[in-house]
Amino acid sequence: MKTILMLTLAICLACATLLPAQNPATPLTLRRSLPLEGPENAQPSGLTLRNDTLFTISDKHDTVIFRIEVQDTAAVMIPAISFRVPGADEKSWFDYEGITCDSTGNFYLASESQFRILRVSADGKAAEWITPELKSYGAEEGLFQVFNAYFEGIAWLAPDRFILAAERQPRGFMEVDLAENPPKIQAQVFQEVKFPFAEGRFPDFGDLCRYRDDLYLLERNAFVVTRLIEENGERRQGEGWSYEHVETDPQWRYSDTRFGLAEGLCMDERFIYIVLDNNGDSRRNNPHDRRPLLFILERPGGQ
Repeated sequence: MKTILMLTLAICLACATLLPAQNPATPLTLRRSLPLEGPENAQPSGLTLRNDTLFTISDKHDTVIFRIEVQDTAAVMIPAISFRVPGADEKSWFDYEGITCDSTGNFYLASESQFRILRVSADGKAAEWITPELKSYGAEEGLFQVFNAYFEGIAWLAPDRFILAAERQPRGFMEVDLAENPPKIQAQVFQEVKFPFAEGRFPDFGDLCRYRDDLYLLERNAFVVTRLIEENGERRQGEGWSYEHVETDPQWRYSDTRFGLAEGLCMDERFIYIVLDNNGDSRRNNPHDRRPLLFILERPGGQ
């Protein structure tokens, strides 16, 4: 009898190892998928809402913030706010990888190449760097070890307070409090991996956003939006919502699927908005269509 029980247990364990990892994320419902039209070489990198209007930036266009106009069959990146970066010349490169706004309408851009936050006034007439160079703070804690895997998302928390996401290898966070003198800057590596990643993909962050009092993360290589919970000074992932079935749908799928393409996240009471930066890649079902995409998904529990 003992031998039979041991054999049964061994078979069960063997079968369990063959089962694919179950994704605990709840699938999101797609409301609309829209090609994103805009300037040549438009590469949207970040997303935010101001007065119920979507705004984005392009890491190839350093002096303009784009408004996204949602139309019947497409969404359009329309230049909305032009600004001048202090001390910039024709050789300057800022590689913005995140955008957020505060309660008064000012925008804040995360520069991956400069490791700083740029504040742009609501009308674009004033722009200034508001932080020191932040790379050393992250490097001391083990972040920024891989070239071009630095900042990837920013969220405004409160006046003079921000959180930025470090992209990958390892991924993590940096909190900046400019109300302190000198500014209080804290960085940490984020070790938790709750959602499965396909073979060959690494845990990463594509963006983060604040909605009401909660922070949400875009885990693009897992096709997941997850809530970030902070308890007793520690952060962990809460529930997750999956859009994998949308990005990998043959109708929307791009030719290069080695990694996730989502680069911008924001949400309101009803919807979650995700923008894809396809880096000029074509869609599989239309080799002539190289436009980015905007997904509008129903937010669970939304009104």
